[in-house]
Amino acid sequence: MRNIKISLILFAIVSLAGVAMGYDAFAAFGWGLSLFIPVTLFMGIEKEGFLFSSLATLAGIGIAWIIGRWEVALNVIEMAMPGYITWFSLQKGLKGERLALLLTLYFYIISVAEDLFYGPPRDITPIKAIIFFRWGLYFYTSALFAVIIMGSVALVAKKEVDFKKINFGATPVVLFILSGVAAILKWFPAVQIIGANALIATCGFFLIQGFAVATAVIEKWQPLSRIITFFIAILFPLAALVIITLTGLFDFWFDFRKLKGGLK
Repeated sequence: MRNIKISLILFAIVSLAGVAMGYDAFAAFGWGLSLFIPVTLFMGIEKEGFLFSSLATLAGIGIAWIIGRWEVALNVIEMAMPGYITWFSLQKGLKGERLALLLTLYFYIISVAEDLFYGPPRDITPIKAIIFFRWGLYFYTSALFAVIIMGSVALVAKKEVDFKKINFGATPVVLFILSGVAAILKWFPAVQIIGANALIATCGFFLIQGFAVATAVIEKWQPLSRIITFFIAILFPLAALVIITLTGLFDFWFDFRKLKGGLK
């Protein structure tokens, strides 16, 4: 009998995440659990084949649709697709930068589509000051999801995704400067809003590159230092994101990993 242990685990994760998303009290748990769907699906395809993993995913989606509703099933499908995207991309030998950008664009398109269809998320609507900048925030958070997926595939699935060598070069820096100039043109409100959104979105590139730098640097540290750094990041997540984003920005000039292509 063929070993389908990973596919069974995948079915359990997809089902439980979908069911939890259907209840407001457990929605946060469901979304957190759904982050493990892509890497588990990826491992299932690698170890047990495309067929068994896909059947397990479809069965879990069916459970989510029956117990929850069709919106919940769609949410689960959205979190399963990156597993397929990552697997096919690595099969084609896609480089780390392009895979990160592909995953970011995927999540960004989903976020924009949901905004247009359902309206702004409930946790953004009450904050009137930032609602006009949500388009840039969508891209930034999409980049964060891309990092989580690539990192989990590299750490859990032990798959080489070329993550530590990601370097977007000068393009994001140029866009950052231009959008920053546009964001301070208070005499042109429309241009200012577009510039601010572009500025926030550009930070998504620096977030990805900053994580790549952090991974390459922390890998050389002693285990105790890694553990301390991890817990500090958990306790102060917003500060950690700011530091990592700035690291990605300054990597263009300082080339922390000594990669070719940075400004010498």
